[in-house]
Amino acid sequence: MKSFYLLENHIMNYAWGHHRYIPDFLGIPNSEDRPFAELWMGAHPKAPSEIIIDKGESSSTVESLADFISSSPRDVLGPKVYNRFGALPFLFKLLAAGDSLSIQAHPSKKMAEEGFRREDDAGIPRDAADRNYRDDNHKPEIIMAISTFSAMIGFREPELILKTFEPFLQIAAMETLLSDMKQQVDEGDLSSALRSFFEGFLLLDDSSKKQVLITARTAARENNRNWDDLQKKWVKRLLLSFPGDLGALAPLFLHIVELQPGEALFQPPGALHAYLEGFGMELMANSDNVLRGGLTKKHIDIPELMKVLHFKASEPQVIKPGLPDSTGIRNYPTPAEEFLLGVADLNQSKEINLEQGNGPLIVMATEGEISLDNGSDKLILSRGCSAFIPWNADNVSIDGPGKAAFARVGIDSGRDK
Repeated sequence: MKSFYLLENHIMNYAWGHHRYIPDFLGIPNSEDRPFAELWMGAHPKAPSEIIIDKGESSSTVESLADFISSSPRDVLGPKVYNRFGALPFLFKLLAAGDSLSIQAHPSKKMAEEGFRREDDAGIPRDAADRNYRDDNHKPEIIMAISTFSAMIGFREPELILKTFEPFLQIAAMETLLSDMKQQVDEGDLSSALRSFFEGFLLLDDSSKKQVLITARTAARENNRNWDDLQKKWVKRLLLSFPGDLGALAPLFLHIVELQPGEALFQPPGALHAYLEGFGMELMANSDNVLRGGLTKKHIDIPELMKVLHFKASEPQVIKPGLPDSTGIRNYPTPAEEFLLGVADLNQSKEINLEQGNGPLIVMATEGEISLDNGSDKLILSRGCSAFIPWNADNVSIDGPGKAAFARVGIDSGRDK
């Protein structure tokens, strides 16, 4: 087994993707002007990366990373990771949002297991459009901004939501909804206030929904002191991009975050969120479970979404990388066991030294060039290129000039065999 393998990765051309970010980053043409939404790096069964086993002058030997891992999982993953997860537990992505992604949340591990089993027992095909749980795993995730990156996450304080929604008091259904919410706030039951408001808002009748959207368009144009500039900006844009969708008003009850390059945001299970615009690097548990609440034409299951969500106001926590660890990598701290995102500026620091047992990991060049060397073999990665390093690889040194990002497992993979 080699120490490192060049990856060939799949690109997803979802409609919400950006037309330039990923092609420019990879240095490839987009002559058809297609939206490039995501580039996947990992062993997810939907689109596993391929590894270059042997690269010849005219042809190369290629194998699916998923097949490569399954052929010798203890050697590739290491005994600790294999015993804990049984497979590569993370999926690494480039993500380029030209339009907003859906408002969504992800289940806890327990809820995913229960929901997956329930839908299997009900005979719902795993690829069905109306299926909620496509696997039995949870999906915590982190997004690190490469460009300025806009997102929404977490409920605002109920008192702030009440103030922000004052322009809608003229609508009978909204007056009732907000009056009930205020009573719960006055009684100190803030969780119920958020729950009843959000569910009632999503379930407004068609006539009230139409009035709400008309009022929102007017309020976004006027000198409305209840909304800040970011709320006005995003309500206007979302109303244009998603006509008829109440999710366009999510900036009024969710926090808006604008990440600067290098900053990150962690999405735990149960957190309502949406990526609005920008280019970033995403790392997540290896799952495809999404419960949606708006800004989408895909399946929305409001009762199931209500079960998944945590109804608690929270301030978004922008994450920055810590000090270099023993390998020289600066990591973004999260509670996730499945993944750990790290970065290294090899223009400024010494080389990264990965001893045997530091894998499994994926490394991507994010700027300039980086080289991987085990003393006998060498691999050069230019921006956008990535490589897989198995657990039982020989010691590998990584040098610049360039910058790199690393996707690793969140638990210590250990060096003992």
